[in-house]
Amino acid sequence: MTNIDRRRAEVAEAIAGLGYDGIIRFDESEPEYEFLIAATEEFESTKHLALLTILATTQDYQLNGDAQRFWETLEETLQNWDTLDSESTVNEVLAEFMEQPVNARLRDQKQDRLVRMIDNGFGEWFLTQYPEVDPYRVWEEIAEALETTMDKKTVVLAVKAYDEFNLIVNGEYLDLPTDVPIPCDLQVKRVARAAGIVEDESTGIVMDAWADVMDQVNAILERPVSMFRVDSIVWQAGQIISDHNDQKNPSQQALRTHFKNTGLSEEQAQRLAREFTITLSA
Repeated sequence: MTNIDRRRAEVAEAIAGLGYDGIIRFDESEPEYEFLIAATEEFESTKHLALLTILATTQDYQLNGDAQRFWETLEETLQNWDTLDSESTVNEVLAEFMEQPVNARLRDQKQDRLVRMIDNGFGEWFLTQYPEVDPYRVWEEIAEALETTMDKKTVVLAVKAYDEFNLIVNGEYLDLPTDVPIPCDLQVKRVARAAGIVEDESTGIVMDAWADVMDQVNAILERPVSMFRVDSIVWQAGQIISDHNDQKNPSQQALRTHFKNTGLSEEQAQRLAREFTITLSA
């Protein structure tokens, strides 16, 4: 067994050690989760909220701020509206939202992306198909409307947000394959490097590494766990490590605190924090 293989096995064991309930608990700490809770309590039209969530998530990149501020701003924008019951209203909310400072970076590109999805008929199609539509078909349609492939980060993130939306509305995750690609951004790469599960940080290699870890987690737990769930853990850890300048000791301490705040035991939190920072300098 190579050192990389050993590190992947150790990371998988630490994640599996959280148990299924411990793993899925991290979704509640995702930046979009509070928005989804607040929005579903305020507005009655589930299908329009689902559409808004999907479309907004396609804009969650290259932010002038962080993801938390992105979703807080969307919630603040939505408070200006009394109803959300038509595709045109969804588009108007998003138009106002896109003018906010958090979306200033690459705003023209992002607005063009939204227009492309609208012009390609995604909103109209989704509203006529929800909620009976196969979620995998939604995934395909998002990619087609964006004129890209299903494994692209933006597409996968939109599906993940839709998955969390369904959990909040219907009490269960969508019926999707567990071996979805991880949305591979800087934080996901950061943790892959810090955990020592890759030597090369190219996107394909990092995605394959986390897929290997995920396969081992499923084997240990003897039940399917979606990569979306592990992505929540990894992305949150990457943000914390970044906030502490990729330094081992402060990162480990902050990670332990965050992990315990999600409900993990001291032992679980300490082990996961250690495995996620194994290659960092003190």
